[in-house]
Amino acid sequence: MILTDYTSFPPHSRGGILCIGNFDGVHLGHAAMLQVGRTLASQLHIPFTIMTFDPHPSLILKPDTPRPPLTTTLQRQELLQAFHPDVLLLVPTTREFLSITAEAFLADVVQRTIGATQLVEGPTFTFGRGAKGTLETLHTLGPSHGFATTIVPTQQVALSDLSLVNVSSSLIRWLLERGRVDDATKCLGRPYALRGQVVSGQKRGKHIGFPTANVATDQLLPGPGVYAGRALLPGPNRPAYRAAISVGTNPTFHGQLTTVEAFLLDFDADLYGQTLQVEFHHWIREMLPFAGIPQLVTQMNRDVQRTRQTISLKESA
Repeated sequence: MILTDYTSFPPHSRGGILCIGNFDGVHLGHAAMLQVGRTLASQLHIPFTIMTFDPHPSLILKPDTPRPPLTTTLQRQELLQAFHPDVLLLVPTTREFLSITAEAFLADVVQRTIGATQLVEGPTFTFGRGAKGTLETLHTLGPSHGFATTIVPTQQVALSDLSLVNVSSSLIRWLLERGRVDDATKCLGRPYALRGQVVSGQKRGKHIGFPTANVATDQLLPGPGVYAGRALLPGPNRPAYRAAISVGTNPTFHGQLTTVEAFLLDFDADLYGQTLQVEFHHWIREMLPFAGIPQLVTQMNRDVQRTRQTISLKESA
């Protein structure tokens, strides 16, 4: 069940496990917390609820410094539903909601409305107006509000440079902005994926033998460069194709706007107006200007060959 109004929380779903978070990216740290919540609920035979917010609170609190999300709302919803919550609360983020104090949030939302008996959170969880609510708040006020608190430790991964890091949305953003999509995959537990509508571009690719799908998205873009990945088409079975993906301004043609263009290997059909999901598996090369179209075509053939070698048929099946 998906709800956007927590005040209409179903009575039969009260008394269960609750996980609250922005879940930006739904990375390995989020997954560990959510899996603990799901497992506890199954063992205790009680409901499991996930509460998240749309849009990210930073877009309301800091509108002048936009923070592109790591997932679309629908992607995040799909990823969260994979943990089989009995209720998925997608709470609209408003200034009024963000003004609720930590104490009032626990009393009015967690206790009276949802009736949670246990919160499962990560070690950096904060909540309430000004993010004044902390884990200490949960431990202090929890007993009087009828719930216990379980804290799931931060997850760590070893990156390609062998450094051991704490998984976080901020780290994933840092990696993506530097084109380190392989390391972002390690933190996410899956390849980073953009989803958006295929829009009309300059059609230069079609004229030189490489028709590309120009994907419009509000998500965070990986750093400029060419990547090997997959493109997933819309539909019930989501057919996938290997794809050479360019992120940049098309410097050979003196472009100004950053675009995401995917050349789908062994594919020939019109995708305009459709929703495409593009996954970034591996970095191929930096974005370079070329002296002319022949040199660009030569390099694009190399990019396609590298994509064939890098992405297995099994990955794109």
